[in-house]
Amino acid sequence: MDGASGNTQASILDRLQEIFRAELDDDDLVIGMDTRQADLKAWDSLAHIRLVSGVESEFDFQFNLSEIEQISSVRQFVDAIREHLQ
Repeated sequence: MDGASGNTQASILDRLQEIFRAELDDDDLVIGMDTRQADLKAWDSLAHIRLVSGVESEFDFQFNLSEIEQISSVRQFVDAIREHLQ
């Protein structure tokens, strides 16, 4: 019913925040649209796969391999999620 309103940048970012905290094992982590993989020491290649998996579970879709390889920032995650949810 309110699927479109649940797909705003802010609501996606809120949900991503929880995924990042869980998968990077940091309850105090705060991410923003400009957070990049290089900014977070814990966001290594293994954590990237866990983040991708967490996003796929939370938002109920699957990334393709090229998307997984290209994502290196929170903004790219948000943009890819919005693309899949359209």
